[in-house]
Amino acid sequence: MTVFKFLSNYNSYLVGGAIRDLFLKKKITDIDIVIVANISDFKKIIKQLSKKYLLFPLDRERNIYRITIGNKTIDITNASSLVDDLKKRDFTINSLAAKITDAKIKIKKEHFSIKIPRNKIIDNFNAIKDIENKRLVAISETSLILDPLRILRAYRFFATDEFKITKNLKKQIIKNKEKIHISSKERIREELIKIFKSDNTYATIKEMAQSEILFEIFPKLKEQVNCATIYYGKGGVFKHTLNVIKRLDMFFKKPRFFLEIPKNLNEKIQKEKYLIKLSALLHDISKPQTQRIINKRLRFFGHERKGAEVSEKILREYRFSNDEIKYIKTIISSHLRIGNIAHNENITNKAILRIFYDLKEYSLGNIILSWADYSSHISEKKLITMVEKVKEKPFKIRKPLPKTGIKKTLRFLQVVNLIVKSYDEYQKKANIKPIIDGYTVMRTLKIPPSKLVGIILKKLINLQLENKITTRKEALNYIKSLKIDKLRL
Repeated sequence: MTVFKFLSNYNSYLVGGAIRDLFLKKKITDIDIVIVANISDFKKIIKQLSKKYLLFPLDRERNIYRITIGNKTIDITNASSLVDDLKKRDFTINSLAAKITDAKIKIKKEHFSIKIPRNKIIDNFNAIKDIENKRLVAISETSLILDPLRILRAYRFFATDEFKITKNLKKQIIKNKEKIHISSKERIREELIKIFKSDNTYATIKEMAQSEILFEIFPKLKEQVNCATIYYGKGGVFKHTLNVIKRLDMFFKKPRFFLEIPKNLNEKIQKEKYLIKLSALLHDISKPQTQRIINKRLRFFGHERKGAEVSEKILREYRFSNDEIKYIKTIISSHLRIGNIAHNENITNKAILRIFYDLKEYSLGNIILSWADYSSHISEKKLITMVEKVKEKPFKIRKPLPKTGIKKTLRFLQVVNLIVKSYDEYQKKANIKPIIDGYTVMRTLKIPPSKLVGIILKKLINLQLENKITTRKEALNYIKSLKIDKLRL
């Protein structure tokens, strides 16, 4: 007996997202069931169910229980009446219901197969019409107040399924935007990740900025709006941030159209997509604090290092994992490094290998963010027309590159392509360990622990990357030859 056959013995209803996704023709992996019964009878049903299936409480206070079948979930809860339950839902599109006895549900390997006659679907809030018209409508005026995370859920539906946020819903979002802070940080994080995993991140972030919910979540981003407007135009640094995310949306749809990326990196690219987009959102977050006018030119010295520190604090607040934080922090702090190489006439293997050695598994994220950062300075049309030129060998610099313009962008993108097309080779060559460790350096040179040890090891690594030092004996002879008092700390 399946769980659905068991539940058909009671006043059970299939509700919400599963029926919505049926209309959207999406694979269904999560099912919500409401059992209409008094609480005493509901607990008896749950007790009986737990004897047959592995059931665990998801939320005891709200009487929500979960059954997991592979990558699929069935959530079961209680209501005194079906109408009362549907009235408490977030949006009309999630208010559809059907009696379990009217639905044919099969458990497939990767998803649920559901068939329900249209005339058996309960639609008290015109949900079907809203789904067909891709309109997002709050179930009631108090919907966002009851659970402010629904504000972010609205933008998630905008991002993943292209539902339009109606004018009335937008008014409700603006009115209640400050209430988002009531929601747990973990829940906010989960919704953000879904937005950044979508193919529609740019338009979503732009919409979130217009209602200012984005600035409630990331207050420091608002400081970008009026920063460097002379350089970036109206919208300042924030306009640039949006354009970088826009380029990434383009890139992830067909990465190998824009760059000569090895095929074996396709899975890694898609896996890291949301992290790279989050890095794009935060990569210039410290430009307002670091802006200075030097020789009549606006500069942002150190904004990448400061931005990495600020981003870490923000991401910790929203309970991102240590691995996610390290990824984003690393590529933000290094997002200027490829540009620094591109300014030089000679692009040395040592300089490229040093990036790969320092960044390790985060090198690809740095490359892609760099591409988006540089390509954001030219139009989409121009970027597409110069794709073939980007894949050519970087042109020779006869005179210093202009501070802005297509020529500078082309050179930068050519260097990005030069690096990424040999990604596997660079990654392999840079995967080395110091021939001698810090303890050996201190013992050989009779020096105490200090920054000097790190400087010496860095010099050694550079020579190893150039294949100029390959043995322990060569390394020891080299450090003995150093004039320690002249090394810069």
